[in-house]
Amino acid sequence: MTKKRIFITGGSGCVGHYLAEMLIHQTDHELFFLIRDPHKLKFNFQSRPGVHLISGNLQDTTPYIKLLPSMNSAILLATQWGGEDTFKVNLTGNLSLMQALNPQICEQVIYFSTASILDQNLQLLPQAKTLGTEYIRSKFMCYEQLPTLPIYHRLTVVFPTLIFGGDKDKPPSHISTGLDQLPRYLRWVRWVRADGCFHFIHAQDIAQILLYYLAHPSQEFRQFVLGNEVIWLNDAVQELCDYFGVRIPPWRLNLTPRRVAFFMRVARWLGAQFIPWDDFCAEYRYFRYEPVVHPSRLGLPSRCQTLSELLGVLGSSVECP
Repeated sequence: MTKKRIFITGGSGCVGHYLAEMLIHQTDHELFFLIRDPHKLKFNFQSRPGVHLISGNLQDTTPYIKLLPSMNSAILLATQWGGEDTFKVNLTGNLSLMQALNPQICEQVIYFSTASILDQNLQLLPQAKTLGTEYIRSKFMCYEQLPTLPIYHRLTVVFPTLIFGGDKDKPPSHISTGLDQLPRYLRWVRWVRADGCFHFIHAQDIAQILLYYLAHPSQEFRQFVLGNEVIWLNDAVQELCDYFGVRIPPWRLNLTPRRVAFFMRVARWLGAQFIPWDDFCAEYRYFRYEPVVHPSRLGLPSRCQTLSELLGVLGSSVECP
């Protein structure tokens, strides 16, 4: 692989740690990590020469704007999950950074979006823009503006599904932080049936895919949904119960959309708070994408492809009931 100058954001996050470890130990690229808080880093950035930390964030690109035109590649993982800075980071910051790259020098930009903005036909989901969280709406709006960028034809956009990951030397993903509550919820979930589906992927598998795309740039815009094969909700409950040794009762309540809406109204009456996106997801239910990309589809080994494998990988973060 030809040595490149690569600019990376989001290195202090879950996927960022897995990717940084691979880039540092499996390549000799010159790496430039944009880091907001160096104290959050758990990977050894001093293990070899050619690894640079740049103190800054996506809210102000001024301190490193002159460095960007010299980059051969960029991997943009950084994201803001909510709050007043969400659009400054996810929308304005990412667009400003990509605007500063030189299309004559930069052969590829790998930009992280989210599968939540797509429908089952991999087209933009209109409700994501009107009903989505700040995070989802900012990702939607950023994607809409990508065609206006001079670097557009060099873009590889990835849409991750549910991301799990983290261990002793890597921070947990956003969704993995709640896994310790899974066995407790399973005691109630086993009493119901619900129609719906989803995809998931481990952060290490994402990092491996990114490394593959980095070595195989394209001369045209391309996009991929990242995830393992689709999992149906009832199958997921069965697999989780089998893993934890929880018995599924012979009779289970079928949670139709009408019943879900009724229970959500009761929950609101009892003081629970829901946002419009919650209501939409309860009715939409089929978060299914085809095709999806996972390591095995690229001829690469996979960290985990099933829920049982995932729980085995995450280990002590999920205790049996």
